[in-house]
Amino acid sequence: MKSLLGSVPLYVGLQKAVGAHRVRYLALERLDLKDGDVILDVGCGPAYYFDRLPNVKYYGFDTSERYIDHARKQFGARGEFRCEIFTEEHLPDLPPVDKVILMGLLHHLTDEQCRHLLDLSARALAPTGEVMSIDPTFEPKQNPIAKWMSANDRGEHVRHPEGFVALAKESFGDIEGEIVNDITRVPTTTWLMRMRKPLVTAGN
Repeated sequence: MKSLLGSVPLYVGLQKAVGAHRVRYLALERLDLKDGDVILDVGCGPAYYFDRLPNVKYYGFDTSERYIDHARKQFGARGEFRCEIFTEEHLPDLPPVDKVILMGLLHHLTDEQCRHLLDLSARALAPTGEVMSIDPTFEPKQNPIAKWMSANDRGEHVRHPEGFVALAKESFGDIEGEIVNDITRVPTTTWLMRMRKPLVTAGN
């Protein structure tokens, strides 16, 4: 399955067949992006939602060469796409970031990897910036199909909402979350989390 999802058409087709793209679009709406915003998109994949962004200064990172090649061909004139892991070395090259987007990424990372990424995201932010993450999750009353989808996701670290929040609290002073389980075609349960008021800055 992982090799099949390396194909951009198959990946995007599956996203839209399941309806997962609707959750990504909802996350972008919640961010209320504006022209001129600086966007850092970690784990951007092929960035098939790029056309929904306003006129922003965009930096996308992903480790899939196929995904980044596709994004560069489609949107490279309007954004910067890097086939790299986002690390501390990138921070000096970025202007203060208004919005960090983590679309379906945290549940692929261990707790320690999440802590590191959220710390980097907080340090990249402008003082009034925010981070948005979306990930599959579990909840007591979720649809059995949605529970199966979360349990069998490619990510090996699907957490309950409390687990995501606990990690976020180490880097952010203001955290809001909501469960979305009614907009996809196939039943899924997704945790949308907004993180503001970074506890660390680029100088720390």
